[in-house]
Parts: sequence; C-alpha cells; structure tokens
Amino acid sequence: MKKVLLINPAESTPGWPTTPRAVEPMGLLYVAGAFQEIGVETTLLDLQLGFGDQEEIYRGIARSEYSAAGIALASQACVWDALKIAQDLKNLNPDLPIFSGGVFASLNPEWVLDTTPAIDFVVIGEGEPFVTEFVLDPGNWKQIPNVRYRGQLLHQGNLPATTLSRPHIRPDRSLTFEVIKRGEAPSVVATRGCGGGCTFCCISHYYGSSWQSREVGEVHQEIEDLVRNFGVRRIHLVDDNLFGHSRGAKEWVRSFITAMKNFDPPLRFKTTCRLDDLDEHLIPDIKRAGFDLLKIGIETFSRKTQKVYHKGMLRYKAEAKLDALLKTGINVSLGFIMFDPYCSLRDIEENLEFLLNYPDCWGRHLLRSKLVAYQNTPIIASLQKDGLALESGILGVSWRFQDQKVADFHRRFEAMLRGRILPLEWEYFHHQRSLLRQGFDPPRSAEIDALFKNCWIDIFTGTLKHQRPSSSLENRLLDLTSLVEEYGQSTPSIPIAEN
Repeated sequence: MKKVLLINPAESTPGWPTTPRAVEPMGLLYVAGAFQEIGVETTLLDLQLGFGDQEEIYRGIARSEYSAAGIALASQACVWDALKIAQDLKNLNPDLPIFSGGVFASLNPEWVLDTTPAIDFVVIGEGEPFVTEFVLDPGNWKQIPNVRYRGQLLHQGNLPATTLSRPHIRPDRSLTFEVIKRGEAPSVVATRGCGGGCTFCCISHYYGSSWQSREVGEVHQEIEDLVRNFGVRRIHLVDDNLFGHSRGAKEWVRSFITAMKNFDPPLRFKTTCRLDDLDEHLIPDIKRAGFDLLKIGIETFSRKTQKVYHKGMLRYKAEAKLDALLKTGINVSLGFIMFDPYCSLRDIEENLEFLLNYPDCWGRHLLRSKLVAYQNTPIIASLQKDGLALESGILGVSWRFQDQKVADFHRRFEAMLRGRILPLEWEYFHHQRSLLRQGFDPPRSAEIDALFKNCWIDIFTGTLKHQRPSSSLENRLLDLTSLVEEYGQSTPSIPIAEN
C-alpha cells in the first residue's frame, strides 16, 4: 500500500450560530496513527481547519499516488461536503477505493452507501482494527468484520470499544499546532465509550455499552510529549465520560487523577463526564490535578422524561455535586434538553429555575435545545410506542409534543427568537467567521455575550408567562443591535499566530 488520504470535511451547515472552534478530529487522527504504525504514509486534508493543499492532493489522486481515501463523517453538519468530496475523488480516479467512518456514518451506513455511489464502503465503530486488516489485504475489505458495503446480506452488531488496551497507538499530531495557534487546547483521548446507556445518545450505539480506559502511564506520557513538543499547559480530554460507569472505572479514575497531579508546574484540563459517575469525595483531588472545567449533561429533572431517557439524577443530589465543584473552583458547563416530547410546562419551569440558580454554568443557546432522536437510537422505539414519532429522515425522527400547552409555548418562543434575536446571532456569527477567513482570531465580547444571554432569558420567561416584550427587553435589543454592528465594523488586531 503506497499511501492513504484522510479527509476531515468542513461543517457547511452549522445548527447553531456559535463561535467557530478549532478542534482536532481525533477519530480520524487515530486512524492516521494506525496506518503510520504499520508503515503506511498518510496525507491529511482538514477542510475545517484549512490544513493541507487541496489542489495538490487532488492532482496526486489523479496521478494514482494514493492507494485509498477515507472521509470522516462525524456529524450531520459535514454530510453534504463529505459526499461531494467523495464524488470529486472518484471522478479524478474511478479505481480509488473510498471509505467513510465516524459517528454519523456508523449510525447511517445504508443511507451513506445509497446516497453516494462514490463511497465504496463504510467502517462501523472504531477505525484502528479495520486499518490492520485493510493494510494486510487491501482487496479483501468485504471480509473485515466492521465494514458495511452495498449488497451485504448480514448486518453484524456494532463493535464495543476495545482497542484502547493497545497503548502504543498514538494519534497523528499534524494538526496540533493549527489548533494551538487558534487559541484552543490540544486533544487527548483517555477513555472511550460511556456505559450510561441513555436512550437518546448515539455513543452506546456507536461503541456498544462498554467503557474502555487506556493505561494511565501511556496517557501521562502522551501529555508529557505534548508539553515538551508544543509547550502547552492546557489539555482537552475529549472523552464521552472520563469518570466511567463501573467499579473498575472508579479505580482507574483515582489512579489517573494521581498521575495528573504529578505535572510541575500543574497543567489545566477540561473534560466531559456524567454527574452521577462523579465521586464527590474526589472533587478536591480533581481540582488539585488541574481540572478547571467539566462539561456535564443533566438534560432534565422531569421524572417522566428521565424514565424514558434512562437517567435518574435527582435535583438535590445534582445541586450538592455542582455546589461542591463550584466551591472548589472547578467551572461547569451544563448540558440540558429543554424541550422533549414528554415534558410539561411545570417541568420546563423547574428546569429553568435550576438553571437560573447556576447562571455561569450554561450558554444561552441551551434555552432552545430540543431532543434530537437520532436514527437507530433506542428512544425512537419509545416515541413510536407512544404515538409521538412523526417523519423519519437522515437527521433522525421528528416528533410532536404530548402536551399541547408545551407545543404552544414552543411555537411562540421560536417565533420570538426568529423574529427578534436570531438574525442578530447569525450576524455576530458571520462577523467571526469572516475574521477567521482573513487570518484573524475573532475576539469575544463579554458585553455582547452578556446582553445576548439576558435577552434570551427575557424572551423565554416572558413567553412562558404569556407576557408582551418588556421595555427593558426592547432597550437591550437596541443596544445589542448597535454593539453587533460596531463589532462587524471594528478592525481586527489579533492575527492568528504563525509557526
């Protein structure tokens, strides 16, 4: 095998007008590392980060310099760009084997294959096991267990995460500097899977119900190498649930935290976890280890919805853990699903009351968050059983509210957002995107962000109470309009650093 092209397509259809973030596509980079470990040269083209010479790479495709090409399909935001790229590659070289992988491709392999004749097969779940067998026998990819292809009769289940027991595989680090120069932290994967089994989540469908951890010493060494090679002091642990969901996980977490405390001077970490898997007694040690931000999904306190979600965090327990984290100095970013098929107005009021008690722990767009019923996730069966499922499409199953009062509130809230504030949100977003394209790091405006959030809260609470827009909201919207216009007219002064 000569060399392999691996592509991370751009996200052309963002669902939210949020500030563009620079993030390493770790799934793709682990696949690159697996190829490199076996001695196969890889070329990376990251169209999200603007990394790689696309024209030169395409000329190489036409000259048959590549033995295969892989395209990451991690989310629906990049679907259409990915499918176009696949067709472009096949037009340049009809004999080039093209495969796709990632969460979206793994959840929707039949759709990917039916929609894009240029993609020859889809790799389900983790890519590293596929790489080993593919390199050994490139022409026999139909026999690889986690490959799906057209005309396949037997559809095997998803493979659980197991390859992290092989600590010698490292991700490709070609994109790390690109991320650092844009002000973001490099990513490290310490665990895979979650183990929680939430019915709306695609993680358990993607990995199986397992949670797998790497050897602590190997993770420590990888972080040490990042510190030495790139001079970083911040690390993003891009785990789905760092603290695990089993007794063995607790032992690993204690060992991991102890190891992270050994860095001198201390590093700073951010990661994601389930709140019910967080051992409250470990919080002081977690802080001493350098963790300063935890992203935590609570979703709802509605008992009815929690039962459907297979979640069960009681509010008083959640508040106790959050209070302990904040008292220790660990920041929290909460995840909530404000609108779901089963919620009542009382549920929404309780969730809002909780969020307002922790105003610095969530972003304004959370107030608009609505359940996404991804294809093949267990919650779809519940929606169908309860007569709430509507149309099925590639982005999931649409649904209706069980409570008509909630449906009416949601309709009014969306109308207010679309008419009064979302145009300003998108204008702000496009100003930031424009700065990035010009080679500047878009500055954040604390004043604009605070005004946006206050307007969102005013609109949400006012609509919930059937109130007309207040004079204070109107004044804030006028101030916000002026500030966003000034932001767009300001001259950028912070160029993205060059190597």
